[in-house]
Amino acid sequence: MPIVIEKDALIIGGGIAGLWMLNRLRAEGYDVMLLEQNKLGAGQTIASQGMIHGGIKYALSGNLNTASEAIAEMPEHWKNCLAGKGDVDLRGTAVLSEHYYMWPRSSLRSRFNAFLGSKALRGKVTSVAKKNYPAFFQTHIKGPLYELKDIVLDVPSLLACLSKKHRADIKFFDKRKWWSVEKNPAGEFKSLSMEHDNETFTIKAKHLIVSSGEGSKDFLRKLIPDKELPADMQMQLRPLQMTLVKHQHPDPIYVHCVADQLSTTPEVTITTHHCADGSSVWYLGGELAESGAQRSQQEQIKIAQQKISELFPWCDFKKAEWSSFYINRAEALTKNGKRPETASIHQFKNISLCWPSKLTLAPELGQQIVTLFNEKNIKPAAYNNPELSRLSFPGIATPPWDAMP
Repeated sequence: MPIVIEKDALIIGGGIAGLWMLNRLRAEGYDVMLLEQNKLGAGQTIASQGMIHGGIKYALSGNLNTASEAIAEMPEHWKNCLAGKGDVDLRGTAVLSEHYYMWPRSSLRSRFNAFLGSKALRGKVTSVAKKNYPAFFQTHIKGPLYELKDIVLDVPSLLACLSKKHRADIKFFDKRKWWSVEKNPAGEFKSLSMEHDNETFTIKAKHLIVSSGEGSKDFLRKLIPDKELPADMQMQLRPLQMTLVKHQHPDPIYVHCVADQLSTTPEVTITTHHCADGSSVWYLGGELAESGAQRSQQEQIKIAQQKISELFPWCDFKKAEWSSFYINRAEALTKNGKRPETASIHQFKNISLCWPSKLTLAPELGQQIVTLFNEKNIKPAAYNNPELSRLSFPGIATPPWDAMP
């Protein structure tokens, strides 16, 4: 006989989206369980640079759009949560930097590009006086340098914080073993059954939430025939190649380097992270990562070395260790193939497919799922599931800088 577990909702996927929704729904009194097939955050979340930004990178053309307006208030929202005053308590999450910077290249075009972005988000961006430049830039650049109201978080500590309170309801789901899903006669999700330690566990839930990124497609295929899958539940992939530079430079750097071309993407976005061995690593994203998806790792590292040497000639990287890896960003499909501008939930009967679009927008997604449950009049119930303790916690993913070869 299977061991039956009953819940108000079952979440598939333990990245930032799934964990944030778990916290929001639990705070509303819902009995929710989360299943993760790898480690928490494995994939897109742990590969994130940890930036909580307010939209400047989407306003570099000088025009506010839906994306920049949607996330303009996100840094403040996250700061409230970090102080224990928001909708999710993030006290204990490590903040790597309280500020982020935007540095135009020396050309007039790139300075004009950054200027447009700063004017588009007036009040969110301030010009930095030379005497207040961070240590990394002191005496090395003439300026201008802009300070953003963005913050950078340590993603592993964020995952630990989001999972700590609800650890008993976060379980490992081994998709390599037998598992199946059952629907009721109306085609709604009824239960998921899985094997663990030679026993069968059946999890029944009123509502199923799928937030497993790239893995959502395979999971949904077991529930919804392809011919019945709504168009708005399709996904698109944006491939990236992220680059890491492990070094001993004493000063951290958190900066968007604005390109010489008018573009909505900085030519390179840099964050600094601390490795387990005590060294530091620069993590390179932006246009370098987007165009890098089409290059070999050897080519990517060569171009990254050239770009970093050009940007920061005062730094010595002779002993630096370089590495790169490919990662797909799975997103809701858009008509033009561009990145989605907001967080979104797509519905099929009692199944929700959820996309935060970016780390920054996890709170928006959390609010959307709470609103959905209220609209559907899903009432919290009290269940007794002592068998949950027999399932294991998945652990937290290793960040890419600690997995460098």
